[in-house]
Amino acid sequence: MSVTSQPARGRTSPNTPVESNRSALDLRTHVHALRRFWKSVVACTLLGLLIAIGISLLIQPKYETRTTFFVASTTSQSSSPLQADEFAQRRINSYVGVINSERLAKVVIDDTGLPLSTTEVNAMISASVDPDTVLMTVSVRDVSPERSMIISQSIAKNLDNLIGELDNRGNQNAVQLRVISGPTLNPGPVEPRWKLNLALGLLIGLGVGVAQALLRQQFDSTYRGREQLVDGTGLPILGSVSFESAAKRAPIILPTETRTRRAEAIRQLRTNLRYFDAASAVEVLVITSSVEAEGKTTTAANLAQAFAEAGRRTLLVDADLRKPKLERYLDLEGSAGLTSILIGEGQLAQVVQPWGPSGLDVLACGPIPPNPSELLGGPTMERFIADARAAYDLVIVDTPPLLPVTDAAVTSAVADGVILVVRHGKTRREQVGDALDSLASVDARVLGTVLSMVPAGRGDRLPTYYEDPVRTAEAG
Repeated sequence: MSVTSQPARGRTSPNTPVESNRSALDLRTHVHALRRFWKSVVACTLLGLLIAIGISLLIQPKYETRTTFFVASTTSQSSSPLQADEFAQRRINSYVGVINSERLAKVVIDDTGLPLSTTEVNAMISASVDPDTVLMTVSVRDVSPERSMIISQSIAKNLDNLIGELDNRGNQNAVQLRVISGPTLNPGPVEPRWKLNLALGLLIGLGVGVAQALLRQQFDSTYRGREQLVDGTGLPILGSVSFESAAKRAPIILPTETRTRRAEAIRQLRTNLRYFDAASAVEVLVITSSVEAEGKTTTAANLAQAFAEAGRRTLLVDADLRKPKLERYLDLEGSAGLTSILIGEGQLAQVVQPWGPSGLDVLACGPIPPNPSELLGGPTMERFIADARAAYDLVIVDTPPLLPVTDAAVTSAVADGVILVVRHGKTRREQVGDALDSLASVDARVLGTVLSMVPAGRGDRLPTYYEDPVRTAEAG
């Protein structure tokens, strides 16, 4: 029997577009990342908000007193009012420096008698100038509202005299500072700025949350969509099996459970495999995976049952001679099975067990041997496969995962086709690539992949599609 290998593998070459780089520029991928990691985005946003609240609570409240000065310049006989106004505007920026000077701080301390240093007084005082005007506002912030008012009153009383002393050295003042507003104490604390702090904490937390979601999506090396799996492997997807919480408790689909997502996905997989029968008959089918816990055994069992329900004589073989699961899933007798045939202690007709109402035959693993790879790769395995071909329309073989052991690869060499099961969001791309390389080394014919445990989307309306509104209303 000649088998052919698929040319595409799970590795990318320099001339092959890298899906991860291309998807980084895809808006849909970013939206998917936000939907996928929305919980961590919300958590980061709330964390940023909580940090902002904590910082705001640690900041000691401060009160502010404001005083507004009008800088007036005297008009001489040789100058016009416009020139005097321009002179005041040029001088007003210098007065801001005087406000923050040590000289003014000493004047305030001497005037008020407050037990403060000049550095502490300077840290409380700030000044600002309205553009293109001669108005200057002096603000004093302090943890004590009373002390803030006392300092502002001292500045309002002494600033004009200090400016005159510095500016004219005892001569007549060319510029005068007149208080036109204040000192006025803000009734509430101006620090901490709760609204600003909360807004910044919210935005920073949201930004960090979005960034971590996009980074996690960017560095995620698993397959999370049909397009990714097709582009990464170059193989068709034969089926996509939805995740159902009940599958862990009951992995095998019962004949009464025909309207579930899993049941419909298995029927679609059965339909897709019939196209391969039309092109090149598939009588022996191996179902395997890259690593453990990807759903290969349940896929093999449910697919075998689906073919049996369609009227095909089907044999399900448990070729996992290391960790067999079929006998536990199907409640089979495990004392005799495939190993009994391979070591010459039984015939197929003697150890096969019927299961279910659809006429499915199952061959359990039997006693676990010390040399599984040698048995599966030996001539007795080839004779068993030949006998199974003659007795059944389809033989489905459940094998161990490809990467831990070589059992699946040697079994695939005597099969007509192989299906590789890939778990959604779990199996890494390099693992799938290594598994396909292992199959290529024995020239196995890889028919395609099955994406398992896919989360059901919001648009999945399969259960409601089966509902008949007329009959439901009549029953109600």
